[in-house]
Amino acid sequence: MAWRKGFIIFFVLFLLVAMLNWFARKKMDYSYADLPGYNRLYETKEQTRITRLTDNKNGTLSIAFAGDALNKQNEFRIYHKDSLLATGKAEGCTFQPLPGTWEYNIKINNAPGYVTFTLNNTPDSMYRLFGNGSTVTYEITGSNVPIEPDNLYSVTDWAVSFDDFSENEKKEADNYLRDSVHVTPAEPMAERVRKIADFILQRVKGMDGVPSDSMLQLSPVNQLKCAQAGRSKIWCGIYTSIFCFFTNRAGVPVRLIDCGSSRAGISGGIHVFSEVYLKEYNSWAYVDLLARTVFVKKGDQYLNTIDVQRLLKYPINDASLTACYFNGDSIVQIPYYQVASTARAYFHRNNSFRFFFSDFLKIENPKSLFERFIKIFYARPYYAVYGDNISAGRSQYNFRMITTWLMFLFLGLGIFFGFKWLRQKNA
Repeated sequence: MAWRKGFIIFFVLFLLVAMLNWFARKKMDYSYADLPGYNRLYETKEQTRITRLTDNKNGTLSIAFAGDALNKQNEFRIYHKDSLLATGKAEGCTFQPLPGTWEYNIKINNAPGYVTFTLNNTPDSMYRLFGNGSTVTYEITGSNVPIEPDNLYSVTDWAVSFDDFSENEKKEADNYLRDSVHVTPAEPMAERVRKIADFILQRVKGMDGVPSDSMLQLSPVNQLKCAQAGRSKIWCGIYTSIFCFFTNRAGVPVRLIDCGSSRAGISGGIHVFSEVYLKEYNSWAYVDLLARTVFVKKGDQYLNTIDVQRLLKYPINDASLTACYFNGDSIVQIPYYQVASTARAYFHRNNSFRFFFSDFLKIENPKSLFERFIKIFYARPYYAVYGDNISAGRSQYNFRMITTWLMFLFLGLGIFFGFKWLRQKNA
């Protein structure tokens, strides 16, 4: 009887959790998503960052760093203005800061540049002098590196992968890049992106519109050929597919972004575009070929999607805000407010953005029964969501993952108890 009772209990639990899991997968907007802040979207695991500030209560301060420039033991040189204040070899950086608010520069190992930050050092005695019980001694009020204690995503976590494509498709794209686009590995990444965008836009002029269904079945290279031959129109998703594939083959990390997912049954406007990672600038840069916009820049700084969205909330008659824009003949630099109509239409406050992780396309489109099984237990988010209208946290994603594992745990226990019950019954 115990085996029979156990079988019934676990089978009922399995059915209950299966229903909850179905609800999470089908009815929750963000059960496949991470919802990071701006820093986790745009700062990378490879970059140097401050992870912790520790007041040692003896007049010294310890700063913990992370990033590719850091080792188990590191050499630090701390400067104030042009004066060397301290040196040290340790895992973290410890020094005695000056009283007051000052800017410091820290050289880490032989990494290029400095970590620069402004530190406010207010001793406890100063607070007590005014009868204040505050215990905040140190504050960093400005820094040229992120202050981020949580793990960050790496560039490879985001960069679209085309590993499943055939060698012939990859070779054909490589031939285009070498013979027609004339990109070389020695060129800056921004220049490679500019050449690829110009190459694509020159060949599909006048082909904007609704594509045929057959276009979705073609490889990016064949999509380009089909549009160039005038056999089908193309829209944002196909522009992005072609651009991402060629950019990936040129050695430039590129990630896929869309907006317009439905909330409360309302779409904020569906659009697909991309960002490229420019290693020379340690930054992601917005690219939208349907909008003929290769880059948006503020002075010498390349702007990302969220930067552009934030700026578009306000009047932007700013001559220093420029777009690298394809005018029908070539890519020219032009004030962005003159050509920002596409972004204005989609980058409004009621829309949210999905930033897809590198293996999204592979996980979303399994090619075998085994890959379908792997998809069920896939333990990472498919994409990250960012928007002014989102405050869900990661609870829906966690709920989906917990119910997935519980569902199969209870199924396994139900099968085990059922097997034992049947054996006992037949004995």
